[in-house]
Amino acid sequence: MAEGPAESAPPSTHAALEPSDPLSALNTAFRDAYAARRDAILAGMGPVIAQIDDLLILRRGGQRLVGPARTRRYHELKVVTHVPLALHVLLSGRRGEMDAATRDRLSGIQRLISVSLEGIERRGLSLEQSARQRRILEASAAILEQVFSGDGVSAEALSAYTRAQVPDILRNAEDAARDQIDTMHATIEAWKQRMTPEELARLRAVVAVSHTARPGNVAVQYFSVTLGENWEGRFDQEDLQPGKRVLASETSFDEAAAFSLLATHVLDASVGTRFFGEEIRLERDLLADAAERILARMFHKEPEPPATPDTPASG
Repeated sequence: MAEGPAESAPPSTHAALEPSDPLSALNTAFRDAYAARRDAILAGMGPVIAQIDDLLILRRGGQRLVGPARTRRYHELKVVTHVPLALHVLLSGRRGEMDAATRDRLSGIQRLISVSLEGIERRGLSLEQSARQRRILEASAAILEQVFSGDGVSAEALSAYTRAQVPDILRNAEDAARDQIDTMHATIEAWKQRMTPEELARLRAVVAVSHTARPGNVAVQYFSVTLGENWEGRFDQEDLQPGKRVLASETSFDEAAAFSLLATHVLDASVGTRFFGEEIRLERDLLADAAERILARMFHKEPEPPATPDTPASG
């Protein structure tokens, strides 16, 4: 009996070069050379400012200075804003009886809301801000009372709750954006007073951002305005332009983070649709619109609209 053609081996999933491969060693040499040159360029640059979370870091002439980028007020306002988002994530799209893990999470949030309400007036917020945080937290406590009353909460009631929080959420975003911009401005202006005109002309900034909050990032917008870059307001993001002085640095992703990012986009689309009626709303910073308005008033200028690529001619 004639033999059939031999089955071909499945393609290998191991694509990386072996450590003993001379090309692998050559690649290592390239990386080392690249890193050395990069470090040399960085050492010769200056001044440079980085915004990383709550801090601003200035490197200038061998000195390293650290200053605030935000105050505690920023976090207080954003945490309260996150409560309706958390309840939406846990309660929306549910079918059937609630599982124990979700019930425990909601119960924990309910306890924390109760404790937080007791101390709202002691946080040094303005009367309007205190009343706003109390409205959000009390409305959230009320929806949780419905959840645990035995009757649960209908999709209509949850939708009404989430939409009712939007005005206060956006006011919190405005105040949080103002806190960051005012804090950054005070720090940066104090540093700029020490710089020569030549240093000011060379000043560059880098902002550590997450992928989903990159467009309209508050710090990127601020640096774009104060360093004289092209400013696109709430749609501001890093563009590939020669000589750009403001860059956004995204966190590097491993495999787990890459898959998590896919899930984040799906979840953000749901939250954006439910809260703002815009699926892609959370693809720009929640504070972006507020930052644009604040910066327009602060610097007496209007943002330029995003560049639109020319539509290719049909053949």
